[in-house]
Amino acid sequence: MSVIFSRACEYAIRGLVEMARDTERHTWRVHELAKMTNTPAPFLAKTFQALIKADILNSQKGRKGGFFFAKEPDTISLLEVVEAIDGNEITRACALGFPSCTSENPCAIHTNWEPVRNKLLDLLANKTILELT
Repeated sequence: MSVIFSRACEYAIRGLVEMARDTERHTWRVHELAKMTNTPAPFLAKTFQALIKADILNSQKGRKGGFFFAKEPDTISLLEVVEAIDGNEITRACALGFPSCTSENPCAIHTNWEPVRNKLLDLLANKTILELT
């Protein structure tokens, strides 16, 4: 399990990376991706619904249906995925969980955490799903 992201976010990233690896394939069934990523299929399906709401994925019902990218994987940043699944808490919140931690009212580690958080944001914003394949 990741130290930074939720399990749902990990599963989402793993599923998207598997989808991006096969550039010839257009739709993926959730049970196939779940097997490939060692992820529970119902949990992955629920996670992918959040990616549909974030316009990262689309889905099609029916015999030839499944999930597919709403946009090219080289344009989907990790930050988009993380925020779609985990919200912006990881990238915006206080490292110690204080609700009122700001530059004007910092917690005890704010000045140490801020550059680390900014590096993390930069990494997530500038790394795409395709780059993880």
